[in-house]
Amino acid sequence: MPGVLKRPDSRSNHYPDMNTADAVGLTVNGQGSKKRKADEMVNGDALANGGLPVTNGVYANGAVADPAVSPENLSAVVQDVSTQLPPEIEHITQGYVPLSMFITRLAQETFLGLTETINQMADMQPQQSNAAPHTNGVAPGQNSQPNVDKKNILWDFAHARRANFIKILVLSQWSRNVEAVGKVIDLNVWLNGQKEKYRQASSWLGELKRLLGPAKLPSPDLRTALEALSTGKAAWLPDLGYLPPEPLTPKRLMKALRTINTLLTIRLNLHETIPPGFRKFSISSGRATFRVEGEFELDLSIADEDPSSQLFFIDFRFLFSPCMTELPEGHLRNEIEGKTNHVLRTEGLSACYDFLHDLILTHKLRILRSQAVEMMRGRWSEGLKLELVRRNFVLQYWPNRPGGKNWIEIGVKRGKPKKRLFLQDPGTPCISLRWHRHGKEILDFDVDLQLEELSMESILKQIIALHTNYIFRETKKKLRESPIYAQKLFLLKHRASEIEPSECSLKVQLTSSTTVTILQEPASGAFAFLPPTHFHSVAEQDLNRLVDPASAAASKIAFLRCVSAVAQVMAFSRNLAWQELRMHNPSTETVKKYFNKDVTRLAFFRPAPWPKEWSLALTTGTAGDIWWAVEMREVSKHPSPAELALGQAQPIKTTFKVPTSSTATLVTDPTYSLLSNIENTAAAAISQYLDANEVGKEHIRRIKGKPRNALPKVHIPDQVIYYPKLNPISTNAKQASEPPWCHELIKSSFIGLTRSRSSVVNLISARLLVPIPNVHKLTTDIDCSLAFHPTTGALCFRLNTPIGKTSILDIRDRFARISRLIRFLAIIRRHNLPCQSISLTNLAFSYATDLSGPLTANIKLATDAPMRIEFALHNPHLRIQDFLTSMLAATSGFESVTSALRLTLPLLLAFAAVEASERKPGSGLHILPRSATWYRVRYENPLFAYEIRLRQRREQALWFSKTGAQKEGSTAAEEAWLQLCRERGAGWQGMKGGITAEVEGVQALVRRIDEVFRGLRSEAGGAVAGESGEVLDVTREVEAERRVAEAEKMKGKEIVEID
Repeated sequence: MPGVLKRPDSRSNHYPDMNTADAVGLTVNGQGSKKRKADEMVNGDALANGGLPVTNGVYANGAVADPAVSPENLSAVVQDVSTQLPPEIEHITQGYVPLSMFITRLAQETFLGLTETINQMADMQPQQSNAAPHTNGVAPGQNSQPNVDKKNILWDFAHARRANFIKILVLSQWSRNVEAVGKVIDLNVWLNGQKEKYRQASSWLGELKRLLGPAKLPSPDLRTALEALSTGKAAWLPDLGYLPPEPLTPKRLMKALRTINTLLTIRLNLHETIPPGFRKFSISSGRATFRVEGEFELDLSIADEDPSSQLFFIDFRFLFSPCMTELPEGHLRNEIEGKTNHVLRTEGLSACYDFLHDLILTHKLRILRSQAVEMMRGRWSEGLKLELVRRNFVLQYWPNRPGGKNWIEIGVKRGKPKKRLFLQDPGTPCISLRWHRHGKEILDFDVDLQLEELSMESILKQIIALHTNYIFRETKKKLRESPIYAQKLFLLKHRASEIEPSECSLKVQLTSSTTVTILQEPASGAFAFLPPTHFHSVAEQDLNRLVDPASAAASKIAFLRCVSAVAQVMAFSRNLAWQELRMHNPSTETVKKYFNKDVTRLAFFRPAPWPKEWSLALTTGTAGDIWWAVEMREVSKHPSPAELALGQAQPIKTTFKVPTSSTATLVTDPTYSLLSNIENTAAAAISQYLDANEVGKEHIRRIKGKPRNALPKVHIPDQVIYYPKLNPISTNAKQASEPPWCHELIKSSFIGLTRSRSSVVNLISARLLVPIPNVHKLTTDIDCSLAFHPTTGALCFRLNTPIGKTSILDIRDRFARISRLIRFLAIIRRHNLPCQSISLTNLAFSYATDLSGPLTANIKLATDAPMRIEFALHNPHLRIQDFLTSMLAATSGFESVTSALRLTLPLLLAFAAVEASERKPGSGLHILPRSATWYRVRYENPLFAYEIRLRQRREQALWFSKTGAQKEGSTAAEEAWLQLCRERGAGWQGMKGGITAEVEGVQALVRRIDEVFRGLRSEAGGAVAGESGEVLDVTREVEAERRVAEAEKMKGKEIVEID
C-alpha cells in the first residue's frame, strides 16, 4: 500500500478535506483490521464515501457509528493507528532550481544581448545619398539596406527575448501550484520504485528457477528398479540375441598384443608422418606411447590393420607438476578423449600433437595464473597486480615504487624457437616470458621457467633477482668511478643470487669503522640499510624515492659516505678541543670558487689555539676527503657595492689544500693521531703560505724543497729562501759596507708545534762564509736553541712563530742578532776571551781573574730592548756599568767595550783596593766616574781632587792625571801633588802639570797618590780649611759632580776637560 507523503505540516493536515476521524477510518479500512456486522451497515460500506465523519455523536449519511469509537477513546485509537502507518514517501529535492535564479539570469542575458545588439547596429553605417526628399516627408535613406538590416536585427532580438519571457511566465504560473505538483512528483518516483522492485523480484525468481534446474533429480523408476534387483532382469527390455564372444586366453592375448605392436611399428615408421614433438615414442602392450618432455604422455592404438585407418586414444598423462598424474574418469577425460579421437580421425597425428600441446600450454598458463592469484592473497598482496590478456596474463611487481612500471608477461609465443630440434621443424608454440623494466622491454636476459615444476613465485623471484642485481651492479659500477673505491681503499662488494632476491645485497664501507649493507625487499621493492641508524634511515628514504635507482643510487650512497665521514671527524674533533664552526654556510658558488667543484659535504673547524682568521675545512665528495686551510675575513652585514665588485662580501678570503702524504690515510684512518697531524701540517702550511706572501712582496725568490718527515705521518716540504738582503741586515752605512758573513740561501724546516700548540716551530739553517773552528773552546755552555758546526760553518736555530703570523720578520731579526753575536764571537776570539755561555739573548765571557775568581761580563741581547752589560756584585767594572752599556750601542760598541774592560781593569782594581783600605766607608775618598775612561777622585781630608783620564799617545794608551781647579785644594795638598809630579815609579812618572802612567802602572800610581794624601790626613787630624778660612761643603759638591756625570752619560758623549 502507498505510504504517507512526507511534508513539513502536521500529520492531521495531510488530507485537508478530512478530519481526524476520517483519517482514522481510512487507515483502519485500508488495513482491514476491523469488520462490521451486516446489520450495522447502512447504504453499503461505511467507508464507501471515503470517510466516517463523526460530529458530536451524530451519524452522517446514514452510516452506523462504530460503538468502539467514542469521544472518550478517540485519542487512544488515533495513537494506536499512527504507530501502524507505513513509512513516509521521500520528498524529492534534487534538481530543483529557484525561480528567482531563472529570472535573474534571463534579465542579465537580455541586458547583455541588448547591449551587443545596439553596438552591432551602431557599427552598420547608412549609405550616403544625394537624392531629393520624397513628397510624403520620408527621408531617402530610411529604406536603405543597412536600415532594413538594423530593423531585422532588433526585431529578431525582441522576438527571441519575448519567447523566453513567455516561458518564464508559464513557469511562474506553474509555481503557484508547486505544492501539489511536488506531491505528484514524489508519488511518481515512489511508484516507479515499486515497479522496479516488482521487476527485480520477477527476475530473481526466474534466475532462481534456472539455477535450480541442474539440481533437479528425475523421479526414480521404482518398478523397474525393484524388478531388476529382484530377478536380475527386466521383462519389458528387448533381447537382441547377441552371442557373447569367447573369452581370450592369456596366450591369445599376448599374441594379439604382439600383432598390434608389429602393426604399430610398421605404421609409425612407414606410413605416418610423425610431428617433431612426437619423435620420442615407444611401443609396448599394444599401444604407442608418445612422450613430450615436461608436458604429457599419450597412448594411442589401432583398431584395424589398414594403415589408413584411424588411431584411437587410449590414455593421457601429465608430465609436470603441480598437476594430477592421470586423467580421472569423468567429464574431463571424456572431453579430451572425444576431441583427440575426432582430431585423429579428421586431421591426423600432427594435428593431435598441436591440439594436446596447445591444451597443455593453456593449462600451464592457467596454473601459473592461479598461483599468481594465491600469491596476491598472501605476503605479496601489496606488491603485485594481475591483468588478464586473453589466455596470457601480465603480472606487475613493485607497483608502489615511483618511476616506470615493472611487469612480466607470460603467454604462448608463436613462431620459431631459438633452438630447433630438426631442420624441418617449422617451429612450435611455447610458453614465453617478456620482461619490462621501468617501462622498457628487456631483450637479453635468462630466466628458467621450470616448466616441469611450475612455480610462479620462483619465476617472479628470478625476475626480481635480475632487477635487484642490475640495480646493485650499476650502483657498484658508478661507485667504482670514484677514486676511493677505484683504488680499493674501502670495501665494495656485490653479492648476487639468481634465484633468491633476498640474498642479493650491496656491501659498502663508508668509513674505517662503518659498513652498510643495502638490501631490497622482494615484495615491495623498498631498500633497507643494515645496521639501522639515523643517517642510514635518511639515505634509505632517499633511495626509496628515486625514480631510477640504478642511475641515481650511487650519488645517494656517496652522499651517505660523506655524511658519515664528516660525522666521524666531528666525533674525533670534539676530543681534540676543536671548535665546530656551524655559522659558516657558504653558497654553492662560493664553494665551487674556493674549493673543488665536486664537494658533497663541507665542515669547518678551528683548533683551540688558532686565531679567528684561520680555520680548517673538510670537504668530502666522490674524489675523496680533502683538508683545506681557510683564511676568513670580517664581512659587514650590508656590504658596499665596491666590496661586492671586489668579491669582499664573502667571508672566505683564501683557501689552499693541506699537504698530506697520502689521501688514502685521510679516508681510511681518521684517528686522533691523524687529526693531530692534520693540525700540525695545516699550521705549517699556513706559516709557509704567509712566508711566501711576505717574500713575494719583497720580490725574493723562494724554492720549495722535498717533503721531509718532520713528524710521523706529517710531510711538510722545506722552503729555501734566496735572501740577499740578509747581508748585511742593518741599514747602517758602515755595516752595509761590511762583507757578508753567511750564504744567501736560508732553509726553513718545520719540526712541529709548541706544547701549547699555538706556535709553529721551524728549524732555520744557514752556512757561515767563515766557520768558527774553536767555537767549543770559546764557551762551555752553548744555548740549545742555537748550534754552530766548527768545520762546515753551518748554523741552525729553532724559531717559534705564532700560528697565523709570518716568520720572515722573526728570521730577519734573528739573523740580525746572529750577525751581531758572530761579530762579538770574532772579537772574543781575537782577544782570547773564554766564553761562559752563548745564546741569541745572552753572551757571557771572562776577561780577567782576580783573587776571588774570574771576572765575567754578561751582555744581554734582548729582542725588545737595547743591549746592556751586567757585572757581578763585587766586579770592579760595576762602577762603570752604565757607561759600558752606552758604549755597546755604538757602531763598534763591543770592540770598544772589550778594550775598555782591558784598559780600565788595573785602574778600577786600584780604586777598589783604595776604597777597601778605608776603615770608615765614605770618610774621606770619593771616586766619581765621568765616563769609562775619565774619573775624578776627591779627598775630603785633606781637601783635594784630581782627575785621571785615558788618552792615546803615539799608538799607546796612557793614563793622564792632573789636579782640578785651584780653589778646590789646600796648600799642603797642592804641595804634595807638586812633589808627586816630580817623582817616578814603576810604570808611571811625574810631568809638568800632571802625571802619566801606563796601563799596567796606573795601579801603582793610584796607590802612591793615596798614600801621600792619607799621610797628610793623619798629620792634620781634622778638617782642613782653604786659604779664605771657609769650610767647603764636600757632600754638596760630590752630589753636583755626580749629577753632571749622569747628564753627560745620557748624552752618550765623553766629557772633555779644557785646560
